[in-house]
Amino acid sequence: MQPTQKFEEDVAFVREAVEKRDRRQYNSIAIVLLWAIILTAGYIVNDFRPQVSHLYWPIAASVGFLISIWIGVRAKWAEGIAKRSDRTKHVLHWGSLFFTTYAVAFIALRHGLDGWVMGQFMTLIVGVTWYLGGLYLDRRFLLPGVVSIVSAPAVDYLAPYPWTMAGLAIAASLIISALWMKPHEKSTI
Repeated sequence: MQPTQKFEEDVAFVREAVEKRDRRQYNSIAIVLLWAIILTAGYIVNDFRPQVSHLYWPIAASVGFLISIWIGVRAKWAEGIAKRSDRTKHVLHWGSLFFTTYAVAFIALRHGLDGWVMGQFMTLIVGVTWYLGGLYLDRRFLLPGVVSIVSAPAVDYLAPYPWTMAGLAIAASLIISALWMKPHEKSTI
């Protein structure tokens, strides 16, 4: 075998491995749909029942986080890719979002920030975390990250239901991104 032919075979093998990895990465959209529902419902609560917002968000975020871990692990096992390092990286990244939002809530409550401003900070933190997750873990979170970052200050200018409009935009960006970037293969939900 000549060196040129061996090199071409090696490059073809690497290209195929990367394409297979990219296809696998986007097979399950269940987590995206879960969070689209949680966020839409929560932002609607912010507009129409703000007095229960402080109950909805901690409960929904905690349950959503645990369900997301369960769905993610299950999907990776079904695909036959259950590398501990990948699992740890995802849990640490998304766990940082979970714990950061609780820290922000504690600081905001301690200093008397109202729910509106706290919601804007949470939306901003979620957006930044999604965007960074999109850069380093799963490209599906780039667009929702940007939409969430933009939505944080935009709620001051949207009317008549600013949180609902922001929530719908963020949920739509999650779903669009998940479907747009998903391969044309059979989906595993």
